Amino acid sequence: MSWFWQQRGDQADARVWASAAGALGPDPFAAPLRPAGPLPGRCTDTPPPWSGERLWEARRGVRLIVLASAGIEDTALDGRREGETQDYLRRIVAAYRPGLPQLRGQPGSVWFFARLMTGGLNGLAETADAMVAACDDPDGDGDGGWELAFALLMRARLRPGAGGDADRALALFDRTGDLWGYAEALSARGEAHEREGRYEEAAADYEGALRGAARVGAHRQLPVFKARLAFLRLRTAADDQERAQAERRLLDVVEASDGHTVEVVGTGRMLLVRHYGATGRTGPARGQLALMEGELHETVPGLFRGLLTGLDAWLDCLDGRWDRARAGVRAALGHLDGLAYLVSPQLIADQFLCAAWALAHPADTAGDGARLLGAYDAVERHPGGLGFQPFDDEREVRLSAERDLRAALGDRAYERAYEEGRGLALRDAAALI
Repeated sequence: MSWFWQQRGDQADARVWASAAGALGPDPFAAPLRPAGPLPGRCTDTPPPWSGERLWEARRGVRLIVLASAGIEDTALDGRREGETQDYLRRIVAAYRPGLPQLRGQPGSVWFFARLMTGGLNGLAETADAMVAACDDPDGDGDGGWELAFALLMRARLRPGAGGDADRALALFDRTGDLWGYAEALSARGEAHEREGRYEEAAADYEGALRGAARVGAHRQLPVFKARLAFLRLRTAADDQERAQAERRLLDVVEASDGHTVEVVGTGRMLLVRHYGATGRTGPARGQLALMEGELHETVPGLFRGLLTGLDAWLDCLDGRWDRARAGVRAALGHLDGLAYLVSPQLIADQFLCAAWALAHPADTAGDGARLLGAYDAVERHPGGLGFQPFDDEREVRLSAERDLRAALGDRAYERAYEEGRGLALRDAAALI
């Protein structure tokens, strides 16, 4: 059922039913902690009733499903306060040891994110690498390659540009007959093609992903794939008529996505915001942001709120509303504070671009702007933190920021402040804003 809920995006059902199932027995992560023993395969490979290690692993599994459905930054897991949640996550980490076979599949792979959230892994890139390494074991008891395919897909999503992961996942999902995984891997490869400017190949992959998702009934993914394909057509339109048609298709996709989760609808809306902003239509872009903000609920992750607020600050920069842009970046960093530093420092650094641009106005704050640009350049970058590209053209935003900063400071002062920024820790750079 957990896999069915994941395909359909029914996170609320997953959390409610897994919590109810977990309440039928003792909490396996409560003190005194019982260490997990090796259990090849799935608990459900043997029909119940269960006993011994299989029963204890089933109890662990439903608790891990609760954690996964809550989202990686929910700090009130099962009503716990933040400090209690961290203690609980540490017990999850302590219950398993590297090399256990159940860590290769679902929901055991959630253990890697528990390590990330407690500081045991350094960011999403290292987490994704650890997941793949755990599954990429020729002597392991794998499920015909499915666990490795899923880990490769996760790394392709979390660490775009890792190289070859989507192709390997495609081959493995094809071999195991998983149409959902095959469609997801096609979409991931399409995104890689699009980043590299291979637009026809990207379009073919998105179209294949759409067909696969429709066949398997993965309705949650259909609007996402349609939005990506429509946005790609916008980029490749040969004339104004084609561009207008592609824009209309993207808008239709967004309007037809009502009823889906905020995150699903948000994919299309964010693409529209980027398109409108890049074409000088900041008014319609703000309209899409306002619609997204109106659809948010209390459980929407702070990471998502931070990304929306950062987009709004970018629009302020495009409009020359510098004071408002600086305030917007500060608000975005407030939403991102905490987990973003652990899981994807790049999301923090992305906010430095608009802050640097805005700090060029007035000139007396331009020194800090140059330092922020240096700090931005110093962060190790992967294409899109969490798979998210904040602006339509990051290079253009950076060039605009540097141009205005050099004009405000002069070349020598700019270069001196820029080099100072390259040596700043991420939090110290954020404090400049």
